[in-house]
Amino acid sequence: MCVVRSVARVSGVGRRWALITVLLFGSSLSRLAAGQLSSSCAGPQITLNVPAANSPQWQTLREKLSDHLRTLSDLDRCAQLTLRADADDNLVLDVRTGDGRVASRTVAGEAQLLRASEALLTLPPMEPSLPLAASPAEKAPPEPPLPRPTAGVELGAGAAARLGGLPLFVAGGVTGFADVVVEPWLLGVSARWDITTGLLSEPTLMDYYLMSTAIGVHVGRRFELKSSSLDLLLGPNLVLESQDADDGQLDIGGSAADVRIDLGARLSGPRRSTWRAFGSADFELSPARLAKEHFAHPSLPPLPSFSFGLALGFSWSSQ
Repeated sequence: MCVVRSVARVSGVGRRWALITVLLFGSSLSRLAAGQLSSSCAGPQITLNVPAANSPQWQTLREKLSDHLRTLSDLDRCAQLTLRADADDNLVLDVRTGDGRVASRTVAGEAQLLRASEALLTLPPMEPSLPLAASPAEKAPPEPPLPRPTAGVELGAGAAARLGGLPLFVAGGVTGFADVVVEPWLLGVSARWDITTGLLSEPTLMDYYLMSTAIGVHVGRRFELKSSSLDLLLGPNLVLESQDADDGQLDIGGSAADVRIDLGARLSGPRRSTWRAFGSADFELSPARLAKEHFAHPSLPPLPSFSFGLALGFSWSSQ
């Protein structure tokens, strides 16, 4: 008998725990289902909070409002709407949007109710997505400038002054050149003409002059500076010199040719311009006259064995 009662008592306790477990599990499922439904935002949800006497009439408004909202797009489906009566028994629409904003409107009838709900629940139109601005690192690199031609022709001319030695004299004249440039090398020809009417180191006869004409070829190496070009030049010159003097009774004159070594430097710029200014200096040496003096005429002063030249002018480049 005691055993039976114990078994019955245990069985009753087990049934109670089983019932409690089912109830708790069922309520959990209900809360989970409710959470899923609310999170789906299939609304908006419409709630009536009106006196019982007006319930049938306002229930009809609720249904019309629900039907109207289903036809709208861009609607806040997570909003909650409440239809209630105020102290004067007027219909009031309360709205809580999905992002928590609250608004109330007093409406006089069905038309105002539909317009007010639509105004409060319609979402603003989506702005068209603009293309993302490329970051500086993503921008295409600028196109490199077109390379300058590495070969071209340069022509130049200018005024020149020359200081000669043994005997010492100062002369003035003009100079010019034409170069073929294959950077950094140059190959060209040059010409000059100058004249002096007296010597600095000794007295000269009346109406004395020494005229010099030179034609040369040269090779050079170009060095590019910041905004200019420096050319170093070397080559032989063929020089033709003419002397003439008049002592009042006899006109004396003569000519002589000489081959000289010419070392020069020319600075020109601006480097990127077609027209450029230039300045040049050169040293011209006659190897044949270093050991022995040469004369165009025995009665005239000896011919110079070296000279220095300076020139200023303009040049044109095809590069």
